[in-house]
Amino acid sequence: MNRASLSLGLCLVAALSPAAELDPWFGDGMVLQRDRPIRVRGTAQPNSRITLRLGDQSAQVEADAAGRWQQTFAARAADPKPTTLTAQEAGQPDAVIRDILIGDVWLCAGQSNMEFPLSRDAEAKQELPQAILPLVRIRNHSFAGQYRSGAPLDAATVARMTTRGFYAGRWEPCTPKTAAPTTAVGYYFAKRLSAETGLPVGLVNYAVGGAPIEAFISREALAGDATFRKKVAGNWLTNESIEGSFVRLRGQQHLGKAADAPGDDCGPNHGYKPGFAWAAGPAGITSFPLKGVLWYQGESNAIRTEDVDEYGSLMKLLVADWRGRWQQPDLPFYWVQLPSINEPARRFWPEFREVQRRLTTEIPHTGMAVALDLGAAKDVHPRNKSAVGERLAALALRDLYGRKDLVAEGPVALDAQRTSQGVRIRFRAPDGIKAATSAAPSFEVRREGETVFASASSWEAKDQELHLNAAGRIAEVRYAWRMDAQAGLVDRSGRPAGPFRLMVRE
Repeated sequence: MNRASLSLGLCLVAALSPAAELDPWFGDGMVLQRDRPIRVRGTAQPNSRITLRLGDQSAQVEADAAGRWQQTFAARAADPKPTTLTAQEAGQPDAVIRDILIGDVWLCAGQSNMEFPLSRDAEAKQELPQAILPLVRIRNHSFAGQYRSGAPLDAATVARMTTRGFYAGRWEPCTPKTAAPTTAVGYYFAKRLSAETGLPVGLVNYAVGGAPIEAFISREALAGDATFRKKVAGNWLTNESIEGSFVRLRGQQHLGKAADAPGDDCGPNHGYKPGFAWAAGPAGITSFPLKGVLWYQGESNAIRTEDVDEYGSLMKLLVADWRGRWQQPDLPFYWVQLPSINEPARRFWPEFREVQRRLTTEIPHTGMAVALDLGAAKDVHPRNKSAVGERLAALALRDLYGRKDLVAEGPVALDAQRTSQGVRIRFRAPDGIKAATSAAPSFEVRREGETVFASASSWEAKDQELHLNAAGRIAEVRYAWRMDAQAGLVDRSGRPAGPFRLMVRE
């Protein structure tokens, strides 16, 4: 091809390319959040006029001097019938987004148990062939360094450690092919939710295997907190306020020989770096409303006692930060309590589970799916994700979708009161309380003046109360307080009670 032909070809390509472009969030097959104003934004030639059409609505907007533009359409009710969004700059071809549904958008985040793909789920062989869900749309993000264990990252992967390059994903329909690599927990959640409500569900996943909670809190929020600004002071790979036996170690294994890794004054970028997973993913979509957040994370923050102790405050900071960024002060958060396990490195899981339990009473518009009965003794990645996703969906159905008739969780311990024979524990348990057939409940008590707990196995349940028989003045009671505890206490339908620790009042 001669130079004149090449020049003509480039001109033809330019003439056929739409000058107006939509934000990368937009894509064929996406879901827009119902009942909220719909914000559309993108780029075009500086100071140009763009005509937008969303279904039968249209609007005109002018790009600013930098070529950026934004327009807000009125909120719409849920609609499973696909619509189209177009953006046109005068004299140029349309930028077109097709097959858009109006429904509920749920964001999934956390570490490897949220990342865990449907292809590895215990029911994958049966589930994947039928994973054709027209009302469910998936935006599952892979990330730089995914599934690389402790091996050093190659130069191409290291080069992706930027806020623009770290995640890769797009909107896709839910099919066996697209569901296989997506979050199994999120898939089962969306499957149940769409089936019981008839609403389109958009599932957006930003989970990073192994990431601590600090990675998903903005640097600004960490720096603005007197307790946690130390986490963004200096190189994170040598910062002792960040867990070192796994979190910093894995970062060093990945990046130790990468002298030219992208980064800043807090060190090289990585999915575990404080603030980076947030900045690379969720931070870019805060202009677009959500229905809620699903969170499955904690394993990397339950290794040291100091991390367990601060996790509650970090989770409160994350929730407040995200709600502020989305300008949704009541944005629902549902998380998964860590399950049973039997590994020496997990010895602080009982204390961590208690932090997770207490947070449901301390942060409004939240809920927790108990997973004590779903653990794998020697594996931090239990493969039974369907029950986890469905328990999260049950919470959402009860709290957000009007299913007040639905028993969404097992017995929830409320408080403990001293009696003449021992302790009375009140539960929220619409379906009653009983012992599981597979494991006996494990209760322990601490008496006034003592520092140790002793077993207390004699108990009886009636309605939504449990009476624990124990001599002496009981000061504190706890249940299932071992890393490998089994779900010995359930309701009549087999839903498990979560571990708890309660002070006993008069």
